[in-house]
Amino acid sequence: MKIPETSNDFKNEFYSSIDLIEKIGDLRIRQLTEKLNKVSEEIIVIGIIDIFENTERPTSQYTDQKFAGKILTKLKPKTDINLSDILKSTLGNWNKSVEEFPFWLKENYGIDLLKSKLTEFETQNLTEIERDKLNTMKWWLKI
Repeated sequence: MKIPETSNDFKNEFYSSIDLIEKIGDLRIRQLTEKLNKVSEEIIVIGIIDIFENTERPTSQYTDQKFAGKILTKLKPKTDINLSDILKSTLGNWNKSVEEFPFWLKENYGIDLLKSKLTEFETQNLTEIERDKLNTMKWWLKI
């Protein structure tokens, strides 16, 4: 396992670790998480956002997102990426059982900005799935 130098490196190491869970448990993902202390927060955040956007791994989507959420919880990476952009790109694919994601958004952006953006999203033309997920996100955050 190498230390990721780009968000693509991060995703490749992450998915390789997830794909080995049935054989070796979460050992490799824990090892990766420890190595991420040497990686820039922006690489981690971009990689994790890509994981929450990814629709190409439907059978492992929950596991992918749950472990991405655990990384967010453990490392608490900071970012200046536009919150609206993150919500637009992840809301439709976010697994509602992965509460770590909205809590990380709250920690990174603050509850006031997050609440404002979620309220703003309610007025947009959302699909039924996106609206349901937005309501679940608000429920997790007690908004």
